[in-house]
Amino acid sequence: MRSCSAILFLILSVQVVFAEKAPVETPADKLMKKGIAKGKKGDLDGAISYFNQVIADDSTFAQAYFNRGYAKSLKENPKGSIADFTRAIEIDSTYINAYFNRGLAYAEDNDNRAAIADFTTVIRLDPKNADAYYYRGVAHYFLVEFDIAMTNFDAAIAADSTYADAYYNKALIKSRLGDLKQAIALYTKAIGYDPNDANYYNNRGNVKYALEDYKGAVGDFNRALHLDPDMARVYCNRGNAFFYLNDRIGACENWQMALDMDFELAKQMIDRYCQAPK
Repeated sequence: MRSCSAILFLILSVQVVFAEKAPVETPADKLMKKGIAKGKKGDLDGAISYFNQVIADDSTFAQAYFNRGYAKSLKENPKGSIADFTRAIEIDSTYINAYFNRGLAYAEDNDNRAAIADFTTVIRLDPKNADAYYYRGVAHYFLVEFDIAMTNFDAAIAADSTYADAYYNKALIKSRLGDLKQAIALYTKAIGYDPNDANYYNNRGNVKYALEDYKGAVGDFNRALHLDPDMARVYCNRGNAFFYLNDRIGACENWQMALDMDFELAKQMIDRYCQAPK
């Protein structure tokens, strides 16, 4: 019986916050502040309107393009944000945050080669930038360049030994390559630095399940559901583990909970193992 969910690859949105302007205020600076305030309150259209006014007044205001690009990225408009980050970079070729955020936008737009180029520029400008190594590794992962991805995750950890997501993504690669014991060690390391991410426990539980450590898997699935009770796939995974622990009732109850949350894959298990004999 397969796991109810493929091991997920985690990519978090950690884009740089709206860039503030220097203390000496011009009329454009005041508009920038109003735009930033709108953006922080979630009014992205209002923020963009103010940034448009700044740009109309001063077409060389790099931070206005950056902030407008950031607002567009929050509106899930990667192409629009790429255009604005590019303009900010044309004005200031050392604008690290613009390269970094453009890299994220390229990744969101499935242009991983362009993302890698931008993260590489960030690393050239700031060799100890753990996030740039991490996201460059993510881009290489999606290009199925696992060795290079691992090298980048290792560099992220060298820059920040507590970088939980880097350990987690190394574990994903180890899992995909079949090195399950090493994957567990890496998931455990990630959990040590961030014990409140339900995905870490679910994925470690999946690996324990694959190693036929069903009790250990149940323990991890329990922890994942304690942290996030709405993860339907984890109920399905826990049902599978209960099944192999000869707890048919527990298995069917968990599969039913997953199905009640519209996780349709659980129906296959219910139909096969939980129907009363006719």
